[in-house]
Amino acid sequence: MNSNNLKFNAILNAPNSIFVSVKSLLVFLSLFWLAESSALEKLSLKTVEEKNISIGNYSNYKATVIYFLSPECPLCQSYSLNINQLKSQFESKGFRFFGIVSGTYFSKTQVKNFIKEYKLNIPVYMDTKTAFAKQLYATITPEVFVLGKFQETLYSGRIDNWAYELSRKRKVITEHNLLDALTAIDKKQKIKTTKTKAVGCYIE
Repeated sequence: MNSNNLKFNAILNAPNSIFVSVKSLLVFLSLFWLAESSALEKLSLKTVEEKNISIGNYSNYKATVIYFLSPECPLCQSYSLNINQLKSQFESKGFRFFGIVSGTYFSKTQVKNFIKEYKLNIPVYMDTKTAFAKQLYATITPEVFVLGKFQETLYSGRIDNWAYELSRKRKVITEHNLLDALTAIDKKQKIKTTKTKAVGCYIE
């Protein structure tokens, strides 16, 4: 077979080779995503009464909204009203809300007092081994993750753009990122902004 025929055969086979490579990549990514989702579903948290609780059944909700919180973080304290308002607005529409305090820095008494003082109306669980934070790559409080029916991340980051640094805030909020994401999910529309940078205190 001459060199021209070899080149011609190579050109003919190239699309098939590319197709196989792309297909293999998609299979790999699907398996990786399923493994990540399965790992998240198997994680458990503790209530402030130190009872183990498994956060499963993601498929039963339009989306699950997870807030990473810190009892002593000024922004977590300031956002308590917003957290309550969003729960009141969207829970009846099929959304689930809960908060997580990661690590061992805060005691269950401190978490209880935080919930009571700021009148949080969402369940707040303790993630003493930071397993949820590690799985979702959460590093800041307050930081929010909106997970879909298959535990895929639909939105992550800040609640809105009120704070642009820990101690510096805008007079007027111009971007309601979490509200916009939940509204889009509820209306089965595309989320315009799926990731933002959270501002606040580092998870200890």
